[in-house]
Amino acid sequence: LPAAGTVGVFSPAGPPVAERVQRGISRLEALGYRCIVADDALGAHEYFSATDETRLASFNKLVANPDVDAMMMTRGGYGISRIVHRIDWPAVAKSGKILCGFSDFTAINLAAIAKGNYVTLAGAGVATDFGDESYQGQVADDHAFMEQHLWPILRGESISVTVDVDHQCAAQTLSGPIWGSNLSLVSDLIGTPFMPDIAGGIFFLEEIGERPYATERMIWQLFHAGILQKQRAILLGDFNDCEPEPNRFPYAMSHVVTTLRRMVNCPVLTNFPFGHIARKLTIPFGADASLTIADGRYRVSF
Repeated sequence: LPAAGTVGVFSPAGPPVAERVQRGISRLEALGYRCIVADDALGAHEYFSATDETRLASFNKLVANPDVDAMMMTRGGYGISRIVHRIDWPAVAKSGKILCGFSDFTAINLAAIAKGNYVTLAGAGVATDFGDESYQGQVADDHAFMEQHLWPILRGESISVTVDVDHQCAAQTLSGPIWGSNLSLVSDLIGTPFMPDIAGGIFFLEEIGERPYATERMIWQLFHAGILQKQRAILLGDFNDCEPEPNRFPYAMSHVVTTLRRMVNCPVLTNFPFGHIARKLTIPFGADASLTIADGRYRVSF
């Protein structure tokens, strides 16, 4: 992304909070970027930012605009599954544009690899991250982490992050394409043309708002589809608001992690900084990455 490049701001899924979008745009402009705001960026229609036709047209218009260097979603939610089959994926790959988002955007991350082996970014959103009202508040350090690991990726540089290991794990170094992202979207796209067939990968997952049993059910779906068994490592990010039902079934995410480790023969590592949180990496989805486990810590580089 050029230092004074142009960022297309769009809402391919849910309706964003306008004030957060405006704050996010102001932040990007203060950093020297020009923003082109799509027709769906500030809208609201039923559960979505706009009709399917408008959201698809906004996406295609930004892809076709030669002045746009990067496209960044405002927020996730739900809606990309309704238009993913109508996106011109060869045109996306030909455009060479940077596409960045997370959550529902996982459908675009996955489809871009499946339909054209095109690397996109799993990362920050204009409203969810740059527009967060606490940007300069109590989680300012988390937003600083996000930016410190975003701009190098946008400049085409390599980054790495080191995390403590929470259980005994053999020292090793491995590599493979890094992919995955939101568990619900990954499981939803199994059996569709938009699910890439990736073996030997470093597979990262995150989720929000699901009970642990429901989270585990989706993980079992990945297992039964043969996806988990083909990966070289599994990185678990943040599972935000994924708590057991109060006073009913004491089946927590810790139980899910234990079950997952019994399913597979590869390292399953936790606390990967990605998900519906301020402290998130920006990940080149489908690009080669390396993982080193040693001395009670793991290091991911890409």
